[in-house]
Amino acid sequence: MAQVYIDSLSLENFGPFYGPHTLNFRSLEGKCGILVGGKNGAGKTHLLRALYLAAVGESGVGDLKRVETGADSTKFTLENLLNRRARAEGQDTARLKVAISLEDGKVGGRKAEFVREIRFRPLSAPVWRHLATRADTPGQIDDEQAIQKLRDTFLPRHLARFFFFDAERGQSINLGQQDIVEGVSRILGLWAYTELETDLRQLIDTKIPRVFNSSGDQDPETALAELNGKVITAQGTLRARSMEREALTRNLSEIDTELLEVEDDLKILGVVDPEEMETAQNRRSQLTEAKAALEKKLGEAWELAIPIALLSNYRNELHELLAAEERRREWEGARSTVEPKIPQVKAEVFDGVPEQFRLKDDVGAFYLKRLEAALHRLFHPPPDGIPDRVFVTASTATSTRIRSQLAAATTTPDDIGEACEKIEHIGAECRELDQKLKQMQQNATAFKRGGELHEKRGQLLERREQTSKRLAQLGPEIERMETELSELKRQESLQRDIADRAEKGENLATIARRYREAAGEIRSRAAVQMRQQISQEVGRLWCQIAERTHEFEGMDFDNHWQCWLRRRDGTKATWEATNTSAGQRQIRMLAFYEALRRLAKLVPPLVVDTPLARLDKEVRASVLGELYMTCHQSILLCTNAEIDPDGPLFERIRNKIARAYTLHAHGRADSPDYQVEIRSGYFGRDP
Repeated sequence: MAQVYIDSLSLENFGPFYGPHTLNFRSLEGKCGILVGGKNGAGKTHLLRALYLAAVGESGVGDLKRVETGADSTKFTLENLLNRRARAEGQDTARLKVAISLEDGKVGGRKAEFVREIRFRPLSAPVWRHLATRADTPGQIDDEQAIQKLRDTFLPRHLARFFFFDAERGQSINLGQQDIVEGVSRILGLWAYTELETDLRQLIDTKIPRVFNSSGDQDPETALAELNGKVITAQGTLRARSMEREALTRNLSEIDTELLEVEDDLKILGVVDPEEMETAQNRRSQLTEAKAALEKKLGEAWELAIPIALLSNYRNELHELLAAEERRREWEGARSTVEPKIPQVKAEVFDGVPEQFRLKDDVGAFYLKRLEAALHRLFHPPPDGIPDRVFVTASTATSTRIRSQLAAATTTPDDIGEACEKIEHIGAECRELDQKLKQMQQNATAFKRGGELHEKRGQLLERREQTSKRLAQLGPEIERMETELSELKRQESLQRDIADRAEKGENLATIARRYREAAGEIRSRAAVQMRQQISQEVGRLWCQIAERTHEFEGMDFDNHWQCWLRRRDGTKATWEATNTSAGQRQIRMLAFYEALRRLAKLVPPLVVDTPLARLDKEVRASVLGELYMTCHQSILLCTNAEIDPDGPLFERIRNKIARAYTLHAHGRADSPDYQVEIRSGYFGRDP
């Protein structure tokens, strides 16, 4: 049986403990008891809290809140655990460190230290930092999950919850609560069967389907059948396309052979190719059109381009002269339009004037003369740059047309020579084509046979093109279908493996169900046996310590951990019906813990606050002797009213006490200067 020891506890700025403090809990000369005394309010409960939080970690906060549910002044509140004096000095961190040893005859001894730093922040929850060290491994561990795993190796949380307790408050715990039942199962080793059942259930419901059936919700056999159908369909389609390609290849070979025969016949007959003849005729038409266009252009050149070219440098002078004559005509036209109207203008200005505006005769004659002179000056003298008269063209339209031809005519004698040369070449080619066409049209029979052969060749070429095109399409299509068929076969192979695995998984799941049923049966039977052993041990201890052996012979727990007392007359009574006192309820809880300790696979130390509260004077000695001092390590936090340093109880257990401490409080409990001092000895007495 493995045994757990608490070697030491260090705390700093935690609750009433200002600054650093360390308590050594190591055993001396095989003595199991650690006695920590203190008056009410001296800090014993804070010491129990410190031990529990240092060993368990942040998850222990919820456990303490569930157990310590008293009034606001006494219930557990993490936010209030920073020492008041430290807070007033600006410090914000409380530190806890516990050293734990594990003694196991099979694997030897092991040691570890756990450090918990709690940083308190205003208006927000405290922040935890966890550290750990192992004696057999160098370095410090700061990963929270690794620290929790290490803690569970030395002192699992479910053990600390049962064996670190306040005896006075522990009597109110209901053994039927689910977390208590799970804790008992873990302590007695029965939880392994429950975990085995859970693991097997996960194996059946999740892991086996995930490992042996990766096809999802569809049945593997159905999926395999569907893939088989797709493979068969793909194989049939591929076979049809391959046969089609083979047939087209044969047809193409036959077409090529027939084309060779047609070509040979055409060579033997020497007949005209209709396409060649049509090409020649089209070429003859094109040459005729080109020759006509060139001849027209050449005629225009003879009529216009050559005379203009002969003008040479006089071409620009003629252009400018014609432009000047056009300006002369415009001026003469304007003058002939205005001069006849001068008398009319003079009459409109001077005749019919009202009497008050009429001019004198000499003045009127003066202005008439000036007006007539001004109107004549509009056209005299003529503008600069115009000739004295027009003598080249008869009208402006003719002059404009001649100037346009002078500006647009770009054909040179060289261009005319080139055009004549082109006409000559076209004429020669036309004569050759005429001769060729004449020869082609001489043999009507050969021409008809050639037409038939050329038509057949055209049909064969069209068929050959269509066949080649289809063959070109079939190549990639067959290649794609072969790839798809290969992929389908691969999927079929994978699905066949999945179906095989699914069948294996179903067989494995059947075996796992049998093991799960067996584990459940073993757990049920083991639970019954363990419950019987616990009932026997708790009943014996309770009857003996509570001094009720004359009335009851034992105690039973049902599968819901409801307590029944067996009377001497053979009848049973429920625990509630016996009207037991608070002290007897505490004895039953202590006896229950002792029974669990004796049956546990991993035995922790016993850490008890107010161990003898609510117990009669006569019962305390039995509880100390039968329960507390039978452990391999017991840490008792008590008042001098529970164990009087000068009384017989202290003397009775003195030879079993390894170390003793006393908590001395200073200052008012509600003031910042309140703190606790830890001294050696139990209220001045050495063990």
